[in-house]
Amino acid sequence: MFRGKNKNQKVTIPTLTNTLITKEMELEGNLKGEGAVQIEGIFTGNIEVNSVVIGEDGIVNGTIKAKNVIINGWLNGSVNCSTLEIMPNGSVSKEIQVKKVLIAGVANGTIEAQEEIKLERIAKVNVTLMKGKNIIVNGLFRGKVIASELLIIGSNGSITGEITVKNIKTLEGGKLRGSIHNYIDDEIFTPLQDNALN
Repeated sequence: MFRGKNKNQKVTIPTLTNTLITKEMELEGNLKGEGAVQIEGIFTGNIEVNSVVIGEDGIVNGTIKAKNVIINGWLNGSVNCSTLEIMPNGSVSKEIQVKKVLIAGVANGTIEAQEEIKLERIAKVNVTLMKGKNIIVNGLFRGKVIASELLIIGSNGSITGEITVKNIKTLEGGKLRGSIHNYIDDEIFTPLQDNALN
């Protein structure tokens, strides 16, 4: 809905190809379809499409579900996608659920990745939980980390918080402040009973 007298009305806009929300626009509603959406203005509502780009001046207040997402503006909400890139001016305030994520901007809330999380040198991440298979930290991180395979702290990386890892590698210059625990696979362990040994 265009900004105006009827702000409380909501509209669902089906997207078939590419949709552009320009810098001069403010819309409220839901976007759902097969196409791509580029947001340079302000959008309030949920987005469910193939790909989303939030430009440097773009603001989304809501949830994004897509295959590919690039954020160089603000997402005041959560994102669920296959690949996510948070660019230097990008910021996400709530949950991130992805397959792979590259962060060069700001993230708060929680991050869960099936495969890889990579924090660039200029990244600033302050979350309650960052969980993934392989995690590479070259920027600033505060919070709880769980790496089921490997955590690499790069030469410009800094981690402050509780760490649970299977394997860890710290490059010269990397900083780590906090506690470290061994990661244990989610297996059910049944101890042998005495009569099983006979």
